Amino acid sequence: MGKLDGKVAMVTGAGRGHAEAIARRFAKEGAAVSICDVIPVNELEDEVGSKIRAEGGKVLCFQTDVSKEEQVNKMVEETIQNFGTVDILANVVGIAGPTKDVWDMTLAEWKRTLDVNLDSLFLCCKAVLPEMIHKRYGKIINFSSGTGKQPLSHRTPYATSKMGVIGFTRTLAADVGRYNINVNAICPGGHEERSLELARGRAEYMDKPFDEAAFRSRFRQPNPKRVLAGRWCGDEGYGDKGTGSEDAASLAVFLASDDSAYMTGQDINCGGGVMW
Repeated sequence: MGKLDGKVAMVTGAGRGHAEAIARRFAKEGAAVSICDVIPVNELEDEVGSKIRAEGGKVLCFQTDVSKEEQVNKMVEETIQNFGTVDILANVVGIAGPTKDVWDMTLAEWKRTLDVNLDSLFLCCKAVLPEMIHKRYGKIINFSSGTGKQPLSHRTPYATSKMGVIGFTRTLAADVGRYNINVNAICPGGHEERSLELARGRAEYMDKPFDEAAFRSRFRQPNPKRVLAGRWCGDEGYGDKGTGSEDAASLAVFLASDDSAYMTGQDINCGGGVMW
């Protein structure tokens, strides 16, 4: 038996990274999963949906811009039509946004980052909550970041959005706890594509060359001196162990299961040496 047998889960941004890992783990634990991304639906089917089905899972795939209310509502409606309900919502989608100083940033750049990273949570929660309230059960998992608790220089909209996720999570948890709905946030470690975006953006900001192949090689290189919380021992030659998508997926399974029945309004670090 899986921890999520008989449940229906929605996962946003599932074309890669943390969200893909979470969708696949939810399915392995017995949930029927509804996944979306902005990429064409046939690509999402080929890259993720087919893997879930090959592992024995049930999946629906959508091309959805979760910053658009009508698209979110359509996805939720079709999920309920096909799977009968929604028990779990994992708001994982996010973008890095611009690497710029505020005085060099356009309003459109600012708004786009908050639209995707913060407004999407509001829209997805708004769409699924009537179903969860009706049946007096639900699990909502939002994705913040270590940046939700500390600055990230030259990335004001990203930091603002991730700090906003924590405020949204805590307040929504207080509002819906009476309906037996848990709302928590994960502050995960990095995954390769997002880390690549951040590194490339910073190189461009500093007007320095960026070698993508070298970055990927370093990211994937095992480091025998890496330890948990190693960043605090940097002067001793240790590196930060960090965590990745599978660690985030493991935590998401716990928060989506009845094992976390009495946890709500929490923002949980899952980034190795991140202690904020």
